[in-house]
This record gives sequence, structure tokens and C-alpha cells, in this order.
Amino acid sequence: MTSQTNFGNLMKLKDKHILLVDDDAWIRDAMSISLGCEGCRVTTAESAREGLRVLRQGGVDILICDYQLPDRDGLDLLSEAKRLAPDVPMILITAFGSRELYAKAAAIGVDIFIDKPFNSQTIEHAIIRLLEDRPNPAS
Repeated sequence: MTSQTNFGNLMKLKDKHILLVDDDAWIRDAMSISLGCEGCRVTTAESAREGLRVLRQGGVDILICDYQLPDRDGLDLLSEAKRLAPDVPMILITAFGSRELYAKAAAIGVDIFIDKPFNSQTIEHAIIRLLEDRPNPAS
């Protein structure tokens, strides 16, 4: 990939609103910094309840959700999120991936699965891929 192509891909992230739901403060902070450096506006939530509250406010371009949350599992959150905002692409991140989990997530409508541990480039590429598939998800 040339630097010009890479720059063009990263420009797709500019001004996108990412909702990140993860109970791990380190993950929330690291991803907020990384995606913020690429021009994204990142809103974080540490619970499903908090994440759904943000989602109900509208304007979210991408939802990234951990599977293990303190109040509900990520699949419950994503299932409700799909009803509330059916056009918002969803990424499930988990350290507990299995075929069964991926099948359940796919049935809900999860777009991309990412296993922990991962790096910032993995998330950035996943978001870019979703934005290419759906140029204006929050519109």
C-alpha cells in the first residue's frame, strides 16, 4: 500500500463518531487515543447500559463492543443496538472467541469480529472496511 493510498484510507476516519463499549479502562483509553489521532470522535462506555444511552442519542457511525461487560454480555447489547440503530455497523471484540459465539454474533448482524489481543491498525482497518461498505452510516 502506498503512502498516498494509506493517507486516503485514514482520511475516511476523519470526523467519524465511534462508540466504544468496553469495561477495560486501558482498552478504552488506548483506542480513544489511537482513533482520536486519526481524526475520529470517540465516545466510550464501560457498560451496556451506558453504551445504549449513547447510541439512543444518535449520530454514531460505528459501534465497537466487547463481549464481556459488567451488566450484560456484548451480544445482548449488540442485539438491542441493531433494533435501535439498524444501519450502524458493529464490531465485536473478544478474548473469548469461539465458533458458537461468532455464529450467534453473525445472526444478530455483527459485521466484523476481532479477537483480543489486537493492535490499533487492526481496528483502523476494520473501521475503514465498514466505511467503504457503508459510506454514510450515521446519515
